Amino acid sequence: MNRTSPPWHPGAVLRQLRALCLGAVALVATAAVASEAVDSGEDAAFELLEADIPAVQAAFASGSLTAEALTRAYLARIEALDRAGPGLNSVIAVNEHAVEDAVALDAERAASGARGPLHGIPVIVRDDLDTLELPTTAGSATLRGHEPLRDAFVVARLRAAGAVVLAKANLSELGFAAGRPGYSSAGGQTRNPYNPRRGPSSAGDGAAVAANLAMLAVGTDTVGGLRGPAAVTALAGLRPTLGLTSRAGIVPTALSLEVTGPLARSVRDLALTLDVIAAEDPADPRTADPPARPDSYSAALAEATLDGARLGVAVDYRGGNAEVDTAFAAALALLRAQGAKLVELSLPDSVLDGRAVILDRLIDTEFRDQLNAYLLHTEQGMPHSLAELLRMSRSPLIAGSPTPVHPGRIGALTRALQSPGLADLHYLHVLSRRLPAARAAVAELFEAHALTALVLPTMLCPAASLLDDYDTSYDCDAHDPQQPSYLASIAALPELTLPMGWTEAGLPLGLSLVGPAFSEARLLALGHAFEAAAGAREPPPLPEVSLGQPRVPAD
Repeated sequence: MNRTSPPWHPGAVLRQLRALCLGAVALVATAAVASEAVDSGEDAAFELLEADIPAVQAAFASGSLTAEALTRAYLARIEALDRAGPGLNSVIAVNEHAVEDAVALDAERAASGARGPLHGIPVIVRDDLDTLELPTTAGSATLRGHEPLRDAFVVARLRAAGAVVLAKANLSELGFAAGRPGYSSAGGQTRNPYNPRRGPSSAGDGAAVAANLAMLAVGTDTVGGLRGPAAVTALAGLRPTLGLTSRAGIVPTALSLEVTGPLARSVRDLALTLDVIAAEDPADPRTADPPARPDSYSAALAEATLDGARLGVAVDYRGGNAEVDTAFAAALALLRAQGAKLVELSLPDSVLDGRAVILDRLIDTEFRDQLNAYLLHTEQGMPHSLAELLRMSRSPLIAGSPTPVHPGRIGALTRALQSPGLADLHYLHVLSRRLPAARAAVAELFEAHALTALVLPTMLCPAASLLDDYDTSYDCDAHDPQQPSYLASIAALPELTLPMGWTEAGLPLGLSLVGPAFSEARLLALGHAFEAAAGAREPPPLPEVSLGQPRVPAD
C-alpha cells in the first residue's frame, strides 16, 4: 500500500521527536522484547510491534517471553512515546503494580498453567471504567484521586482471565466531546499517532493500542465512543448489542444507549476479549437480555467467509470527503469480489435525523441523574453531584490550570444540569415511542431485504484537526461526520469497525458492519474475512524505541 507519512508538528513536539530519534522517523519501528530462556539462559527475540494474542501466548508457551517482560516493554513504550517523544498523551495514569501483577501471573503459569488466552496480556482501560489501584476520573480534574472500591464488571472479568491492567486511557471529558474530542481537564489533549495534529476521536485508548502501547483496550460507547477511535487509528473495534456486556462500574453518560466493548489490532483479539467480557451481570439487568451467548466468539472465526452474505449498503452516508467515498467504494468492490451480495438501500428518517430527535434528548435528560447516582460514592472533598462538579470545574484552580475544562463542555454540563429529569414527558415519549419505533424500522429493513449486515463508512471524514494546533489540510464537507454512528446507537445493534483504507496523507479510514441484535459471532466472522482480504492495518510512523533486556528481578 502506497501512502505518504503525515507531517509532524513543527513546534516543540517536533524538536522533542527529532532529539529522541536523531531526525529519523521510521514508517514502521521494529522492536524486540527479550526475556530469559527457560533452560539455556540465552535471550530469544520476540517481535513486539503488531503482535497479537495468539503470537504472545505461543511465545509464553515456548519460554521466549514472560508477562513481566511484555509488561515492561509496553511501559517503556508508554514512557518513550506517550510521555515523551511525539507526546501522544493517550494514557492518563499508569498502574504502578502492573509489573508486580505480571510477575505473579508468570509464577501462576509456571505452577498451574494459564487461565486462558488473556493470561499475562497487558490491557488498557478507559478512564470512565472503575478500577482498583488506579483512579477513575472520566477525564474530569474534579475527580483526580477518586479511587473506586471495586473494579467495573468488565474489568473484573479481565483480571479473572489473567489480564494485566496496564494503564487508564484519556477520553473526552465525562463523555462529552463538545467540539474538542479526546481532550479532558484531567488528561489534556490526546494526539493521533498517525498525525499528531489530528485528534483520536473520542478517547485515547485507540491511539494507545494503535501505537502498540498495549495489546488491547476496553472502553465505552454511547454515540461512537469505540467506533470513532477504531476508525481513525486503523483498529478493529466492537460496539456490542446493548445488553451483551455489563455497564456496572462505569461513569455513565446515558445508560439507555451506552455499552462497553473492546478495541484491538485484529478481529481475532476482539473475539478473544469478547469471550471474556460478554457475561451476565446481576448488577446490570440488561445483561439478562441475550437469548443465548455462544460458547466462544473466537471459535466462530473458523467459519469466516463473506461468500453468500447479503449486505445492505447505506447510500445515505456519502459526500463528506472524497477520499472516504473512494475508499468505501473500493471496500464495496472487495466485498463483492469475496462473494458478498450488495443491496443498496436508504435508511429511515428516524435514524438519519436521530441525533437531534432521539439521542440528544436521551443524553441531556439521563446524564445528570445517572451521574449524580455515581457521584454519591466519591470520597470527601470530591463532587457528589453534577452541580458540585460544575461549580468545581469553573473554579479558578481548574479554570486557570494548563488544562481547563473546554467551554463547550461547560455548556453541555450546564444544559444537563437544567434537565427536567427522568420524569419529563418529552423524554418519556422519546424513550417509550420514538426510540422503539426507530428500532422497529431498522429491524424491518433487515427483514425486508434478508440482510446479514449493513455496511457503511464508520465516519464521513478522516480524523479531525486539533483545535489548538489546527491542521489546514483537514477537509470535511459533512455537517456531522459522526452521523453513521447514530444507527447502531439508536437501534441498539452491534457494530464492528475495521480498517478499510488510507488517505493520501496517511490517515486511516474505517468501515463498519452493523448486524442484527446479538449477531456478534457472525459479525466478527464477516469482519475476520474482510480483514484478511483487505490487509489494511498498518502501524503508525513512530520513532524506534529501545526496550533493552527486561529481566525478572532476583529474589
